[in-house]
Amino acid sequence: MDQEKEASFKELDKYLQSSGSMTRSQYLQLIEQTGRPYDPNKAPVAFEDLSHDLQIAVHIYNKLGNRIYGDVGMVGKDYSNLPILIDIYDIQDRGYLLELLQVQEAKDVSNSQAAIKKMHDDIKKKK
Repeated sequence: MDQEKEASFKELDKYLQSSGSMTRSQYLQLIEQTGRPYDPNKAPVAFEDLSHDLQIAVHIYNKLGNRIYGDVGMVGKDYSNLPILIDIYDIQDRGYLLELLQVQEAKDVSNSQAAIKKMHDDIKKKK
């Protein structure tokens, strides 16, 4: 894997880790209030900060349907519309796109299964 793609995977991972947490403006406000120096490694990644390829991959991922089962949560994405989206976005490197989609999918499935497990554990505690 070349260095550019490896850097993209790190960038995507950082974006996915910071999604749903503190926004960049909240982070800037926090460091201003605490007097800490700005640390780009700790700053949340905004969608606008992503490279164009990653923004397209996130858009495509969000347009794919979810495969969800009530007892186990999300089991993955429905890729049946992917060929149409590849044509619409004129994707040349399909293998790279699939890798980016799989990274996002793995994160979502893991988060979903953790939430279901927590819910089951909470129900067991109540009994």
